[in-house]
Amino acid sequence: MDDLNGKTEKIRRRRNNSRTQTKSKRMGGVAKESQSNGTFQISVSGEDSNRGNPDWKLTPVRDTTAGKILERLEALEKRHLEYVHAHQSRLKARLGESEEAENEFIEEANQIKSDIYHLVTRENSENKVTDVEHVQ
Repeated sequence: MDDLNGKTEKIRRRRNNSRTQTKSKRMGGVAKESQSNGTFQISVSGEDSNRGNPDWKLTPVRDTTAGKILERLEALEKRHLEYVHAHQSRLKARLGESEEAENEFIEEANQIKSDIYHLVTRENSENKVTDVEHVQ
């Protein structure tokens, strides 16, 4: 807000931010029909043609000695590998649980199949005995 002639006046400023552009504008687009040959021209925005990350921005300069850069790289590597190894451990634990559940399922399914087989064979043998008794 600015003070103008004893009154407070609200001044709006619009900053130019690439995030406010429409997606089609950032990704390029189709130009109007060409006058010369009747074809459409496709253009690509500068961000896309550089194949860079449009969100990447220069940051303030830090200590750029070789030792400090190497130290930051080693810290980054350590954090990343700790995360990856912890994730792999979780995956291995889940794999172990899955394999155990699979074995329990197979064992129970085989037991049920066996129970059904014994039930059917017992019923068949009882029916045969009953049939033989009726025949005599």
